[in-house]
Amino acid sequence: MNLKRLTLILGLIVSPLAHAQIPGVDIDGPFVRVKRNEDGTKTVFERGNDRKTLTKKTYNAQKNVTMTTVYRLDERGNPLKCDIFDGAGNQLYKTSFGYSKRPGATFGKLVQELLFDTRVKRYFDERNPDGTRREKPVHMFIYSYNADGSPNLPVGMTLIKGKTADEVFGKSQALPDLEKYEKVEPANPNARPVGR
Repeated sequence: MNLKRLTLILGLIVSPLAHAQIPGVDIDGPFVRVKRNEDGTKTVFERGNDRKTLTKKTYNAQKNVTMTTVYRLDERGNPLKCDIFDGAGNQLYKTSFGYSKRPGATFGKLVQELLFDTRVKRYFDERNPDGTRREKPVHMFIYSYNADGSPNLPVGMTLIKGKTADEVFGKSQALPDLEKYEKVEPANPNARPVGR
């Protein structure tokens, strides 16, 4: 699986580049927003009165929950962390988000997203100064910005040595077939389609 495809797949799972990409986070008070997909699946976003939690549930065409993501938000609606569960309620992953503290055009913008597997704890070889072990993410996104603050494409990295993304994350039926969205160019740009 190439890096571009992996970044898109994980982005569909957990990656809100900014709070505006989480539907409804800018609405005051509690809300429920339902997105119905052409394939019969649906996604439901729910936020309660506290404005600090947003829950996203994905349902298959048979109306069974296939994935639940719970975001914890700061006072501006930016995600601080999220927990990802399968359809049976088993926690699969947890994510933490880091924001720029550098003054200027990038201040407060998302710069790092770390995805940890909650089923298998992984640690870096080196220890913290206090002797504790530092947990190792299975995947990370690095977000960078131009001098004017406009975003560049994020870079995603899988941090499990010798594993492919499918081996780490498994194949999900809930994710779309990305191959059908890729543009296919004819070998000869002057060639006419067959039958015309």
